Amino acid sequence: MLHLKPMDERSLLRRAQAKEPAAQAELLRLYGPRVYGLCRRLSNEPDDAYQEIWAKVFSRLDRFDPDGEGSFAGWTTTVAHRHLIDEHRRGAKQRAVIPLIELGDEGPRQDELTQRRADAARLESALRLLPQDQRRVVLLHHGEGHSVEEIAASEGVPEGTVKSRLHRARARLMSRLRGS
Repeated sequence: MLHLKPMDERSLLRRAQAKEPAAQAELLRLYGPRVYGLCRRLSNEPDDAYQEIWAKVFSRLDRFDPDGEGSFAGWTTTVAHRHLIDEHRRGAKQRAVIPLIELGDEGPRQDELTQRRADAARLESALRLLPQDQRRVVLLHHGEGHSVEEIAASEGVPEGTVKSRLHRARARLMSRLRGS
């Protein structure tokens, strides 16, 4: 992920707030993969959602304080997450995809790859059966690496609620994966 020094990030954000195209392009390069990952996991139309989210981010960029305590990555993820929740509430069906394999230099043998694909399909199927609130916290926590505290803040719920959702989701996933 991104590792800018605080001064560099603040400078980049100020330039982007001044609508400097190169700075905005740099923000897309640095933070776009995280946003697209959320879109891919939580939207039936990830490319459209990605475009809509970045339009929101750039139209509201003046609301972000580069000198404040919050990180731009967190703020952008929150904008994306809320957009995707709104999309779901408007009736869009959700699709969940979690990449389970990362190929090394040598790559797996064909039988291993086939088994991993089957496992990924089973996991995707089990994730689709979870209630939306549980699916979101699983994807944000395990898929995106957000902490319980970050998820609670973005969901607008207490940390205990996030922990409960994670616990129930894991139990349901384990039950479904063992039973299938």
